[in-house]
Amino acid sequence: MTTPPRKRDAAATRARILEAAQRAFSETGYSHTGIREIAGMAGTSSTLLLRYFGSKAGLFEAALTAAMPIDAVFAQPRETIGRSLAEALLDPANAVRPPLMIALAAGDPEAATIAAKVFESQTVAPVAKWLGGADGRARSLEMAMLATGLVSYLRQLPLRPPSPDEREHIVAWFAGAIQAIVDQTGR
Repeated sequence: MTTPPRKRDAAATRARILEAAQRAFSETGYSHTGIREIAGMAGTSSTLLLRYFGSKAGLFEAALTAAMPIDAVFAQPRETIGRSLAEALLDPANAVRPPLMIALAAGDPEAATIAAKVFESQTVAPVAKWLGGADGRARSLEMAMLATGLVSYLRQLPLRPPSPDEREHIVAWFAGAIQAIVDQTGR
C-alpha cells in the first residue's frame, strides 16, 4: 500500500522561507548569505525558494517588506505612541530585524538600493502620511532614526543590559522624544 503524496502548504513554506531569510540577512548580511543557506534553514530547496521569489534580490525585498509591520504603529493611540513604540522595540519577544538587515545591506549596491526603496515605501511614506503636514516626511525620518538607534544600542550590540532604572530612564526619554515629534511640540 502506498501513501498518498503529501500536500504542500505554499503559504507555510513561503512564511518559513521569509523567516529564515530575515534571520540570515540580519545576522550575516546580504552579501554573505546564500540562497542554499536560507533554503536549508527553511527546510526547503533552493529551486523552490527561487520559484517563489525569483532571485536573491527578490527574496531580500520580500523579507525586508515582511519584517516591517507598520500597521502596528497605526493601531496604537496617537497620544501614547511614544511609550508604545519604546515598549514594542525593547520587547525581547519581538524580532526587530529591519535595522540590521538595512545596515548589513549597505555594502552591496543592489541590496542598498532595495533597502532604501522598501524603507521609504513601507515605513517613511506611510508614517509621514499618518503624521500629516508639510514636514511629515522629515518627522517620519526623525522617528526612524531614533528607533534605529534605540534598537541598535539596546537590542543588537552586546552591551551590558541596562539596570531597571536605566531602562526606564531610556524608555521615558525615547517615548518623550517620539511623542514630541508626533505632537509637533518643542519645534
